Amino acid sequence: MNLVDARNIDKTLGGKRVLRDANLTIAEGERVVLVGPNGCGKSTLLHVVAGVLDPDRGTVEHAPELDIGFAPEKPDLPEHLVVVEWMDTLAALKQLGARPDDYPFGISEFQRKKTTALSLGQRQRVSLAAAWLGAPRLLVLDEPTNALDHATRDDVIARIRQSSALIATHDRELAAAVGTRILEMKSP
Repeated sequence: MNLVDARNIDKTLGGKRVLRDANLTIAEGERVVLVGPNGCGKSTLLHVVAGVLDPDRGTVEHAPELDIGFAPEKPDLPEHLVVVEWMDTLAALKQLGARPDDYPFGISEFQRKKTTALSLGQRQRVSLAAAWLGAPRLLVLDEPTNALDHATRDDVIARIRQSSALIATHDRELAAAVGTRILEMKSP
């Protein structure tokens, strides 16, 4: 069985049709990369597959007990928490016994900082660490290497290569480095 089987997906946002009759399957071990121009629906399709948005029409079926790690393009971290509190909250929600030194991408170096004090690259690292938390069977990542330093970018690429993933990116180099299948999206 596929991890994801999305059929005939339509989605309108703000009065604009963003997805029209989109279809997508993702098999275990596959890394599907979506590329295309701004506004063609890449991020929206990721949100629908991850369950953040419901489609207006169509169906999304997930493999039984599929856990998804989701990292949006613009991480929305709670402003009142420090990084370790946010990660501990997520670990508790996922019923994990993770400790701060278990988190990837070097976030332990700034784990006591308030999320509002993080640079864009640090916010991205926290969002990615949250997505990988609990070793989900499927990663859904929107522009995962934005604002990352070279060492962290290399770490993200290496980890993606060991995962099943759906990725949206404008970075053709990233797409070629991690994709087992690259799909070009066009505006509806």
